[in-house]
Amino acid sequence: MVHLTSLTDERVRAVSEALGPYTWRRLTPEMVSRRALSAIGRPGTADREPAARHDERIGVLVEFLTGCRWRSLTVGAVSRQMVAALDSWRHESQWLEIELRWLSDGDS
Repeated sequence: MVHLTSLTDERVRAVSEALGPYTWRRLTPEMVSRRALSAIGRPGTADREPAARHDERIGVLVEFLTGCRWRSLTVGAVSRQMVAALDSWRHESQWLEIELRWLSDGDS
């Protein structure tokens, strides 16, 4: 379940600013994801380089983008939904780690 992030979230603003100067609707889902991750990782940095291709979060965002009509959204809406998708993925990953620890502790 994806919970929408606040429009005032610093990460949402950073992604919107990073995508805004580009014709982002013409970019591939991978490049939009890489630019978004770069903005989240280094907010306020001018002339950001896209995130490295090996960042595992790229796959999360690409999967999200390919599953929706993101090119029909505003830059603010797509930014907000991408941050929410990352938050959801992070939350699920944390629960998986907890469950795995419970299982390994039970085996001891």
